Amino acid sequence: MAHYDREPPRTTAQDTDHSWSPNDEITEDDIEETFQQCPHCGTYIVRCNGAHSCIPAEYQPHSDESERRRRIEASPFPADDSVLILDQPTSRAYAYHEPNNEDKPLCWPHTDDSFVTLSRAAAHDQLQALCQRCERIRQKREADQ
Repeated sequence: MAHYDREPPRTTAQDTDHSWSPNDEITEDDIEETFQQCPHCGTYIVRCNGAHSCIPAEYQPHSDESERRRRIEASPFPADDSVLILDQPTSRAYAYHEPNNEDKPLCWPHTDDSFVTLSRAAAHDQLQALCQRCERIRQKREADQ
């Protein structure tokens, strides 16, 4: 009697690529072609994906009021641009986020909370400065254009 509720027997995959072996020596050139060192944090990252997001030494998750005021005054971006802030009745947020083309934050904050759209000037009036990760992402994108 056949048992149809079972998975078929597993077979080992055949390795047909014999160009590399675990016994091969990895050269400095191989490492240089594959990895690069992040100029901000020094972490070695894979060149091909570009998805590294570091926190540089000067990053302050909850900057004090004078630092936020300094960053607001130094903001190089237009005051009438739309930005995102967390939608909370009593917000303890110190930063706003740059939106991507889907109106989601550029920096992928780890929250399921919703965001409210307002002008950069309105966020500055609430003493919120630009998220430092969003700022680096935007500056990098503008430099690449």
